[in-house]
Amino acid sequence: MNRAQITGMGIHVPARQIPNSYFNETLGEDVDTWLRENVNITTRYWCAEEESVADLCEAAAKKALTDANVSAAEIDLLIISTDTPEYVSPSTASVVQDRLGLKNAGTFDLNTACAGFVTAMDVAAKYISSDERYRHILVIGGYAMSKYLNKKDKKTVTLFADGAGAVVMSAEQGQSGWLTSDL
Repeated sequence: MNRAQITGMGIHVPARQIPNSYFNETLGEDVDTWLRENVNITTRYWCAEEESVADLCEAAAKKALTDANVSAAEIDLLIISTDTPEYVSPSTASVVQDRLGLKNAGTFDLNTACAGFVTAMDVAAKYISSDERYRHILVIGGYAMSKYLNKKDKKTVTLFADGAGAVVMSAEQGQSGWLTSDL
C-alpha cells in the first residue's frame, strides 16, 4: 500500500513587514501590548499592491519542488487551499499550474479557511493511498487576506498576515508515512 510522505517543503512571505507599532500609530492606541501578551504577535507580512495569492503560492511551490528534487512534469495533482483566491474562476490552482508548467497535473482549490492546509494535505494523502496513479502531489496553502481587511477594525486588521506554504507529498511503499487524520 502506498502512503504519503512529505518529500519537500517551501514557504514564501511578502517583503512588506508590518510591525505592531504601525497599528499603534494608525489606530491611535496601544494594540502592541495586547498582541504580544495574548497572541505573541510582533509583526506580520502583507502583500504589496501588485502582489497576489498566486504570486505567493508560485514562490513557495518552486522552493518545495526544489527541496523534493521533483520536476514540474512529475507532479500529478496540484491542490491549493485558500480563502483569498486569485479569481472566482478559474481556480488559483489553474493559474499556478500554468505559471509552473505543471503539464501533467490536475488541479483544484479547497476553501476551508483556517483548516485549509491540513485539509488539503489530508485530501492529498487519501489520493495517494487510494490510487496508484498519484505519485507526487503538490499541496499549497496561500493567504492574502490583507487585501480584504477593514484597516480600521482593530480586532481583525492586527491579526491577519499573508504568505504561502507548500509541500510535495509523494507515494512511498511501506509502513511509514501518513497513517490517518481527524478533521
